[in-house]
Amino acid sequence: MVLLHHRHPSFLFFFSFFILPINAFNILVYAPSFGGSHTNFMARLADTLTEAGHNVTFLAPVVDASRKGQLSVTVTKDYVVVEQDEHMKSQVKPIDGVLGQYWKADIDSSNSDTVLNAFTHVKTQACENFLRNREVFDQMKSRNFDVGIFEPVSVCGLGFMHALGIDKVIMASSCALHEVASAAIGEPIDIAYVPGMMSKSGDQMSLTERLENYKMAKSIEKMQHGIWDQETALYRTHLGSDVPDWRDLMPASSVFFTNSIPYVDFPRTVTQKTVPIGGISVDMAAIREHKLSIEWSTVLDERPYNMLISFGSMVRSMDMPIEWRNGLLEAIKSEPNVTFIWKYEADELEWADGVKNIHFSRWVPQTALLNDDRLNAFLTHGGLGSTNELAHLGKAALMIPVFADQNRNARMLERHGGVKVIEKYELADKHKIRSAIQSILHDRQYKEKAERLAHLLINQPMKPKEQVVKYTEFVARFGPFPQMDSHGRKLSFIQRHLLDIYVAVVIPYFIGFSFIFCVCRFVSSRSSKKLVKKE
Repeated sequence: MVLLHHRHPSFLFFFSFFILPINAFNILVYAPSFGGSHTNFMARLADTLTEAGHNVTFLAPVVDASRKGQLSVTVTKDYVVVEQDEHMKSQVKPIDGVLGQYWKADIDSSNSDTVLNAFTHVKTQACENFLRNREVFDQMKSRNFDVGIFEPVSVCGLGFMHALGIDKVIMASSCALHEVASAAIGEPIDIAYVPGMMSKSGDQMSLTERLENYKMAKSIEKMQHGIWDQETALYRTHLGSDVPDWRDLMPASSVFFTNSIPYVDFPRTVTQKTVPIGGISVDMAAIREHKLSIEWSTVLDERPYNMLISFGSMVRSMDMPIEWRNGLLEAIKSEPNVTFIWKYEADELEWADGVKNIHFSRWVPQTALLNDDRLNAFLTHGGLGSTNELAHLGKAALMIPVFADQNRNARMLERHGGVKVIEKYELADKHKIRSAIQSILHDRQYKEKAERLAHLLINQPMKPKEQVVKYTEFVARFGPFPQMDSHGRKLSFIQRHLLDIYVAVVIPYFIGFSFIFCVCRFVSSRSSKKLVKKE
């Protein structure tokens, strides 16, 4: 196994204790290289704390080999990459090779456990690969961390931190809602009106939608618990049987950072542990300062209107079903005054020959384009990173969710009026996709509502970066906080939902009505007998 680490030599790490402020803390951010949005979110946490003067180590076990170079940390220089060893390489396939299936896969409660198994298998393999490396454990042990931060897509890092002796732990989710992690710390999950992480509905649901929301939440819970149980067995095997179960470690987290923006997300009930830091990946100051290159500026000047098309980094445009791609192409042809900037991952573009108003590129400066007034609209899959950028930069958008939390993200933003949502299979309907594109480009109400939301977010009273620094420093100084562990998570289903109380309330009335009924029946019976005797 190859262990890569890029930072100052070890003696400089210890020397930094003497030159940095006395209130600097040693912080471990555990961030497996899994998906771009996950890694980017954790990287922003690390960089924010580094900028605040703390000693931050960014520990990245390789889950997906194709993404090991996409760590996203820019300010944090102490990052450690734990490579896949030969055994893991022989056991797993590159995730990119199977993601194309999600274009046509319709994920619901009946198949979520099987459709998503490409992710579940590789995560447990990566956990065992990471734990086999005793060198990295010894290296991290020597750094005497004050605080550990992990994302609950895995509990491998949670057990690892406990074995290191870190008792001040922060949980951080790159999703707006991770209902399984929320339930684990005792938060009520209001399925009746809060869309789950992979729900396709908004907060106003029909009976069938509420039923599916419930069934999907239970399906994801079962799957997630299964992964966490496997990882628990792994970290106990490698780190000691005395390392507690995730069911005890996770609720002991002092704070739960969520990638949720309260003014954008669906309202829900949370405990005091949950701190929303949505938008931390959107650095408005840096975005405002960044200028487009002459090449990209020239592209935007070609026509009076411009629309960016990007389906993110996980499910690629090049894997889109041909009939859907052709439907989108026909819609593009119908708007000759619009330049469509399409992030496309392949060079085989014969299918678009003769269509002059498309500018294909393997990579696009997405945030810089969204910040440019010449860009009129965005066609996006609804990944949370793109959703948050969209909300902050005030662009009208057509959102076409593909899988995972993208449906929830799209419905979340749709409520604010700046976007239009259509289903992915509707791409094949050239008339429908053309009508949707025309609405987003030419109906001014979308632009006005998007800009109003952006203005609100720029002026929100609590800034994500400030929240991260203040809460992390507070945990480092005074944590952990066992008194904040909600007793509600220890209640049974009957107690949690007050079913025993309802029974206790109803029984006296039942007894009373039963007594009255019996008395009335007795009186009625006596009266009937008297009438019979008289006759």
